[in-house]
Amino acid sequence: MEHTLLNKIHLESMVLVGIIARTSNAKEMAGKGKIAALWQKFWEEGILSQIPNALVPSEIVVAYTEFETDENGEYTILIGTKVGTAQSLPPHLTAISVSASDYLQVPTEWGPISEIGIATWKKIWSEEKYRKNRSYKTDLEIYGANAKNPNHSQFDIYLGIRS
Repeated sequence: MEHTLLNKIHLESMVLVGIIARTSNAKEMAGKGKIAALWQKFWEEGILSQIPNALVPSEIVVAYTEFETDENGEYTILIGTKVGTAQSLPPHLTAISVSASDYLQVPTEWGPISEIGIATWKKIWSEEKYRKNRSYKTDLEIYGANAKNPNHSQFDIYLGIRS
């Protein structure tokens, strides 16, 4: 039996700015989702460079919030970055506040960025050790220095957990 030490981490509150969509995992898996199109818009329109007051201009943060229920219900996804302030935003950008909270840090494997995220989420959805304490308030994906090459990347998923 595999014993993986779960890495519990506390993240301070943050303000994120980016572009948002409302979707569900069922829609995404059925090919009727919005996440791929949201990512396409993010890259094609250079959204990251349009976000004012970015704290780490090269770091992408994805937030999953406003869960209807759990991983089976609808949720809101934001693709953007952390900002110092969300004043005077262009109309196509949205700001959300994420409260300070405890998270389970789940690193992805190294590989093509289009594959490693969904593979890690499938593991999260199927393994009780990840599912049992989830708060379904906010989950995060943070794409830092290891996620620059789309064909060879690694990033961390942070699952919001009940304290």
